[in-house]
Amino acid sequence: MEFAYDLSGATNATIRKYQVAATNTTVGMPFLIPASSGSGLVVATTTGAANMVGVNVDTAGTYVTAQQTDASDTARTVSIIINPFAVYRMLMSGGATEGTALALNAVTTASTDGLAVTTAAEWSNPTYDEGTTWGYDGANAGKARKITSVSATAGTVTVAFPYDTVVGDNFLRCPYTALQGATIQLTTLLTQADASIAVATGAAFTPIELILNDIGGEGRTNSYVLAISADNRFTAAI
Repeated sequence: MEFAYDLSGATNATIRKYQVAATNTTVGMPFLIPASSGSGLVVATTTGAANMVGVNVDTAGTYVTAQQTDASDTARTVSIIINPFAVYRMLMSGGATEGTALALNAVTTASTDGLAVTTAAEWSNPTYDEGTTWGYDGANAGKARKITSVSATAGTVTVAFPYDTVVGDNFLRCPYTALQGATIQLTTLLTQADASIAVATGAAFTPIELILNDIGGEGRTNSYVLAISADNRFTAAI
């Protein structure tokens, strides 16, 4: 994930260095306050980002605690974005592995009122109710709607798509709606959003906006959720 903008209007990220208690060789990961009796900041998990400090913009290398034979400093530090209102851009991944393409969902039964996306894929387990679906190709390409109910084979929307959903047209989906919910599950390396999981599952982040691309914008590998920490160390102190 990377800094996109700041809700307070700041144009640049505020960055400070902190000692960490974890090996870190990846940029763009959330860091949390030190654990009880811990020696420094710790890395978040795919489903846990409570008391978040910020996201790192450099790496710390291998974490060590013992004195070194060459008397080198054992402390490991990373540079962390600490803006409490920072919005982070996360690429949507179609699975736990970073960079997995979002799954295509081909329409199997047409909807003559534009209110249902019926496919061979399951919509209720994991549930996409309260998530978002958008046209990947066909007449509704690039048009997105909030999912308001689901079944085993369909996602239903309240605001109709402009055109009928036609057999063979492909749709994409994600378990997020802008400004709703407070969870985003992270991928294994903690740098992207795992969009294959159920709505209301994951770590403490609130979606601010969605960037949903169609086939022309390579939406399967180029769609984003922009989110703010929903359990931040600094906002908790305000």
